[in-house]
This record gives sequence, structure tokens and C-alpha cells, in this order.
Amino acid sequence: MYRILAFFLMLSQAALVSALEIPEIVKSCMARNLPETTSVQSIELRARDRGGYESILQADVYWKRSKDMPAKVLMYLHEPSDVRGARFLIIQNEPQNDMYIYMPGLFKVRKITSKNISNSMLGTDFSYEDFERLQGVMTEATGEQQPDEVVDGRRVYVIDSYPGGNSGYEKITSYIDIETCVTLKTELLEPGNRLRKILTVNPETIRQTGGIYVPMEVLIRDLRDKTKTTMVIDEISIDVPLEDDLFDPTQLKKTKAPPIIAE
Repeated sequence: MYRILAFFLMLSQAALVSALEIPEIVKSCMARNLPETTSVQSIELRARDRGGYESILQADVYWKRSKDMPAKVLMYLHEPSDVRGARFLIIQNEPQNDMYIYMPGLFKVRKITSKNISNSMLGTDFSYEDFERLQGVMTEATGEQQPDEVVDGRRVYVIDSYPGGNSGYEKITSYIDIETCVTLKTELLEPGNRLRKILTVNPETIRQTGGIYVPMEVLIRDLRDKTKTTMVIDEISIDVPLEDDLFDPTQLKKTKAPPIIAE
């Protein structure tokens, strides 16, 4: 359960922090703001390069968990046409998650290895690692709480975590809104303590649906490459029935995306 909370903190374990635990008050906040079983989202990823050119990807994202099974996430691409029908699957596992990608043009399912998790996901500023954190399926559950701060006029918990392992980041600092338990800002630092990316949420885009608070727009900026990607949630449903076969890597070629019914 607390492993699932790691990216709802935002957003896996260095010896330096192996004895540290995410404070109970923050765990409790995150637990109150999780779907009971599933979520389904229709999203756009708007990637803008340093020259100002913008490309748009449209996809549906299916997320499922239960007490008896690990969290699983499936992204099903609809647009643009050159990636239509592509699927990206994450299955929570120890010591690292299993990730698979299917590209229709290659006619095969490929497993993403740990050395590739820092690569760009489909040309956006989200790496595979960023996306699995964004969907709450990281495997770490350690962190160090810093003094509370204020972000966009709202009091926030501040949590430092140190991924280690095959992560592309040395340190991740998350600023979590105390009122809604949504992470308003995340700073992702590369080895050498260099700030590489910043992920932000405008509090005005937070919407309550299905009893939880959801940021309907998330911006990630790559400070080194001077690029940015905005993820916009167009539709969302919480705790709707999803078949387990949807998340079966052996069926990834055949998987059909069920329709999304907005709440």
C-alpha cells in the first residue's frame, strides 16, 4: 500500500536513507486520496520543444489495484496516427517494476529494461520512470520530511526521497498540499545534485471526483533541454470495473481499450 503512495508523494533505495520512513501523517494523507480499486483517464500529452513546436499525443490510461494483487497501469495510444494502437504496461513488482511496450509497426511486445527507464516516453519530457511515479506504482517507500513550506499560497508537506538503484535521479523533493493531498510541485535532481526537471500542478486545476482530488493538468519542464510537456486529463472515472486481462502482458498485442465514461 505505502509503496503505491510513493509517487502520490511524487512524484527506489540508497543506503543513506534505508532506515527512513515516510512520516505517518503524510502516508495517511495520501491514503485518503487514492481510488479504492481503479481509475480510468482520457489524457493528452502536449510536448513542446525548445523551438516552440508542439506535438500532441492522445491516450487512455487504466489503473488497477487490490489487496491481493500489485498495482498495474496500461496506457493505450490513440493519436497521432504513427503511434495509434501502441500500448505501455507497468506491473508493480520487487525489486523493480515490470514494464512492457507494444508498437504496432514492430508487431512485437518489448520489455523495457532498467537501464532504459530514464529514456523519453514517446518523445515527451516524461521518462518511463517519471510516468510510473506519476501513476503511483513505484516500489520505494522511504523518505525524509522537511519543514512545511508554502506553494501557491497553500501549506505543503515537503518530502525528500533518494531513489538510488537504476533511477536517473539522485534526489526527489515533493511538495504535497496539506488540504487536498495533491503534490503541487516536484523537483527531480540528477547525480551531482543538479536540478533536471520540475513538475508542477496549478491548484486551480484540481478537481474532486469519486471522493478524491485529481490534478487535471500537470506540467513537467526539462531545464537542461529547455522543453516541456503538459499532461491534461480530459475525462476521468474512479472505481469502475476493469478486467484483469486488460493488464496481461501476454495479451498486450490483442488488448482492446474499453470506452471511458466521464463522471
